[in-house]
Amino acid sequence: MIYSIENQREIPVSISKKVLYIDDELEFITNYNVCDGLNGKEIGYVNLKDTQNGVKVLYIRNHEQKLYKHFGQLADQIELEHCLNRGLDTPNIQSVAARNTHILHFLRGKRFINEGVNIYLDYLIKNMRKGEQILTDFFGYQKMYMPINMINEIKEKIKINPLLKK
Repeated sequence: MIYSIENQREIPVSISKKVLYIDDELEFITNYNVCDGLNGKEIGYVNLKDTQNGVKVLYIRNHEQKLYKHFGQLADQIELEHCLNRGLDTPNIQSVAARNTHILHFLRGKRFINEGVNIYLDYLIKNMRKGEQILTDFFGYQKMYMPINMINEIKEKIKINPLLKK
């Protein structure tokens, strides 16, 4: 499910999986293409690279930011379900925050490897006014991970509404 601004409610999505091979099929990327479940329109995609104990998120993209909200939450669930389908119960899910997206990821539950970034963002969030925007471009690209409490919350969602076919 994803929030449709046009419909002002959560709507179903359809997700297709494609494996993209690199280096003569020794390496591969898994691409999950997300479409609106009502009209089939492509919303965006999630690209993942498997690691031994989890996954690296290479890229997530919402093509239709003005039409759909909470694509990041949908991507988080895809990332975890991908790992669970591989038999990894508590996977290590790593990604990199693009410039000025740090607060969005932090609010969603992701945490940064650089603990100083977490402390700073926590302070900013506790002291920001409603509607205030804070630029975090100076952090540059920061590595982050999905903490265990977030994994457990998403697992509960998956029990109710899984997105991926096994």
